[in-house]
Amino acid sequence: MKYETIEKDNIIQKLFWYAVPLIIGNIVLLSYDLVDALVISKFVGEVGLGAVSNAGQISSLTLMFFYGLCMGASVIVSEYYGAKDMIGVKLEVSTVFIAGSIFAISVSLLIASFADELFSIMQVPLEIVPDAILYLRIACIGLPFVFVYNVFANALKAMGNSKVPTFFLALSAVINTILDLIFVVIFRWGVAGASIATVLAQITTCLITYTYVQLSVKELRLGLSDMVVKRRLLIRTFKDGIITAIQQAVPPLGKTLILAKVNTLGVAAVAANGIINRIDNFAILPAQNIGLGIMTYVAQCRGAKRDDLIYEIFKKGAVLEMGFAAIIFSILFFFKYDIMVALSPRGSYEVIALGNGYLHIMAFGYFLVGFVNTLQCFFRGMGNMSLTLYSSLINLVIKIWVVYQFIDILKFDSVAWGTIIGWVIMNSYGYTMYRYHKKYKWKDVYIAPTPEQVAAYKAKQQ
Repeated sequence: MKYETIEKDNIIQKLFWYAVPLIIGNIVLLSYDLVDALVISKFVGEVGLGAVSNAGQISSLTLMFFYGLCMGASVIVSEYYGAKDMIGVKLEVSTVFIAGSIFAISVSLLIASFADELFSIMQVPLEIVPDAILYLRIACIGLPFVFVYNVFANALKAMGNSKVPTFFLALSAVINTILDLIFVVIFRWGVAGASIATVLAQITTCLITYTYVQLSVKELRLGLSDMVVKRRLLIRTFKDGIITAIQQAVPPLGKTLILAKVNTLGVAAVAANGIINRIDNFAILPAQNIGLGIMTYVAQCRGAKRDDLIYEIFKKGAVLEMGFAAIIFSILFFFKYDIMVALSPRGSYEVIALGNGYLHIMAFGYFLVGFVNTLQCFFRGMGNMSLTLYSSLINLVIKIWVVYQFIDILKFDSVAWGTIIGWVIMNSYGYTMYRYHKKYKWKDVYIAPTPEQVAAYKAKQQ
């Protein structure tokens, strides 16, 4: 695979072209969930949409936890790749693949076994519960396959290749859409059909990605002799990955706790919450994926001893984030009503009104999301996973507190205000920590190496 590099004069270009395929790929990935919701919304109704919303939230929480583990591992892969240590790359991928797969299967079995209890805790309306349990138990079959996909997809991204995973996701999304239409619209299998379609698409993505890696990417190819778990790497991966996994799980955990409160407002509010969550997932994609570029290139520069580029990546990454945030604001603020009409069940005027009010407030919040992801991913790239977890927990606590305190007064709008206030405080904390660490703890990183130091390092690598 071609070794990717970044320089001062091409930082924005590199971040842009790194992020764009990921944005497209994640749009494709989210289309699984959106197609499920849209088909259920139009052909099953509010009860089916509410069931998918609740079950999908549990599934999303689990998937984001798995994704966080793989993201933590990808930072290690980026460092090895930046240092051109391909043996280290392969050992890290093997370790997380074997140990993580066992963990993913165990978690999936646990969730399927306690689905009834989970929905009871979430105060899900009784008319929604049976379909929600059915959807979630079927979805659990696909969770380990999604984990394996993320192991190899994140390894490819860590090496600078974000295009191949995008292509495979696109193919899988087509399969998911076709199967959704067959199972739900033609066979009338309801929420079970939507879940089966998603699982089959996830299995397809996993198998295609694994096959590609085995055939085309020698740095990641795992033969029987390569299937090892290195204790040292497992400990480091767990230490970094578990923090990132918890941090990645915090947003869906927040949404799950909020949904538990929204459930008390009735089926229309549950349906509206499911729709706005899907809109939100699409809206934050640019911020998240530009952030991944920041994380990847900062980690690579650390591995390559290119300390002179690290803060340039942060500053130019923030500029790119704000540019994309302006585009997202324009779309959601001026077309919010049309978006809600397109996604809501036929004749569900209350659902449309609730979602329209939410987006009128939230459209402004995506500027805050851009800066949040700049800070979070910069910290990850610098190897400081704890700061991202702390700031996410602060955001979670503030958001939950606002919703639970003011939902009786603000009703569904409390969700939007809680989210925005949480992001404001999260940004304030993150930027304060950034300034502190830059001045005191990352001081040596900021000093550019001399030409003699660069030459000595290159000679050592050779």
